[in-house]
Amino acid sequence: MSDRPLDNNQREALRWYRQGVRDGETAGNNATADAHEVACFLYQQGAEKLLKAYLTLQGERAILGHSTVKLAERCTHYEPSYAGLVDACRELDVFYIPTRYPTGVPEGAPFEFFTATHSARAQAAFATIASHAGEAFAGIAAT
Repeated sequence: MSDRPLDNNQREALRWYRQGVRDGETAGNNATADAHEVACFLYQQGAEKLLKAYLTLQGERAILGHSTVKLAERCTHYEPSYAGLVDACRELDVFYIPTRYPTGVPEGAPFEFFTATHSARAQAAFATIASHAGEAFAGIAAT
């Protein structure tokens, strides 16, 4: 790791990266507490922030949108290997709305619908994205 101070892109990207990691940790805590709908949503949010962190690291600003699929596709402009994350992103994007709103599930409320199976799938998808994004931050995340 360099002793040079972080530039503005690195500093801003690191803020997004750290919050994405934290969202993943918080999602895990919610899964343990059987709040699977919250866990699924936070895993999606964490992945979204990790992908936005990578794009920020590349110098992008005003990164709009919540689809992790679209964000991963955008990341491929800088690193083609992000195309390998699209399936994991699809797994997470389905949790963006229905985990929060009763109209997103056929009957009952989201907390009654989402199970440990859902949050385990979301965790696995998040871990795939976090591992990949983490490679880009390996040299600066410790600062």
